[in-house]
Amino acid sequence: MMNYKIRVYDLHTKKETIRVDKIFETKDAAESAIENHKLQNPEKYEYIKIPVKS
Repeated sequence: MMNYKIRVYDLHTKKETIRVDKIFETKDAAESAIENHKLQNPEKYEYIKIPVKS
């Protein structure tokens, strides 16, 4: 089973700017968290889902 972490990068510097320590149990949960964050910070960050083994 795969879990997911989220990495958040600044669109301008391409550096990781926000550390998300939470591990999401499903891809849908990770995508939902990304969508919620995008609503708060539109066009400021790039989000990447990273699969991790559980």
